[in-house]
Amino acid sequence: MVIRPRDRRQQVLAAAAGLFWQHGFHRVGMSDIAAEVGIGASALYRHFRGKDDLLAAVVDESLDRLEAVLAAAPLDVSGTLLAVSSVVLARREFGVLWDREGWHLSVEQRRAVRRRLRLGVERVALPLPDQGLLRARAITALMASVSYHRYDVTAAELSDIASALIAVPLPLDREPSPLDGSDPQPVVSRREAVLVAASRLFAAHGSSAVSIADIGEAAGIAAPTVYNHFASKQELLVAALSRGTESMWLSLHHVLRTASGPSSALTRALDAYFSFATANPDLVRLLLAEVLTADTLDRSRREYTLELSALLQRARPELSVDLAGTRVLGAIGIINALTQVPDLRGRPEIATFAHAALWS
Repeated sequence: MVIRPRDRRQQVLAAAAGLFWQHGFHRVGMSDIAAEVGIGASALYRHFRGKDDLLAAVVDESLDRLEAVLAAAPLDVSGTLLAVSSVVLARREFGVLWDREGWHLSVEQRRAVRRRLRLGVERVALPLPDQGLLRARAITALMASVSYHRYDVTAAELSDIASALIAVPLPLDREPSPLDGSDPQPVVSRREAVLVAASRLFAAHGSSAVSIADIGEAAGIAAPTVYNHFASKQELLVAALSRGTESMWLSLHHVLRTASGPSSALTRALDAYFSFATANPDLVRLLLAEVLTADTLDRSRREYTLELSALLQRARPELSVDLAGTRVLGAIGIINALTQVPDLRGRPEIATFAHAALWS
């Protein structure tokens, strides 16, 4: 008689999380997950109705772990940070799965995840000083950033970086100044109108849920006219992603050419990225959610962060490759996450947190 392991469900969840994280939800089949665990594909359906159900279970299991650790953590800053650092490193896949694959969850499931994340941020904020909730959001973004790399970092090291977000003095709390007398103008180019509309829709709903008809309607043209400018929806998506990566690289090239040293170059590069993310939240969202669409663009994004990591190592030679990369991805993660929140977008505190993650 074959005895099933008691932890079979946990094995399946761990295998699915790793495969979804590494290859993307669409590229992984139930048979792939079953093979990773060493069972037949039909056996998976004893535990899960399908791949969407399995993704939801992976997300829930990660949140269950976080909530359990937070509930047991002492109500002090160091204890809370160390507890959160431990669980996010143990369930490293969560950030990417939520950002990139969350579209595959139902509306009700996404709403429930957001509520649980909000409660988690509020729990982290409890022992924090002034502007505790804002600091907790930055800490959460830093922690989630480990999902976007495989650098070898310990919970203590990650907790130390997070501590800098608590200690750093913040600018006066103020809303970003509106553009006085601004008068936005419509674009004349139909190609540009299509690209802007597509970027906005892809960022809001995910590319798989957006049709050419949706894009044409948003751009104010007939759907067939879209094909005069782009051969397919895939070509449109790649064009939008390319615009984001090319903008980042153009800015970085200017900084590197005019640099007066690695510290100054890195400071300017991070400020430039903050300006880019503030002005282009849709493009940032696309780069997070759709990066696997084109391998060359994924490589370009990774090479961009490697340039910043090299600058940090020149400025701080005591840092290992892993710790420098973790700090750079943490700073970028803070900017990415907080500029996605309309009420926070443009706040100077975001840049302050990002710089603290590098230099503390």
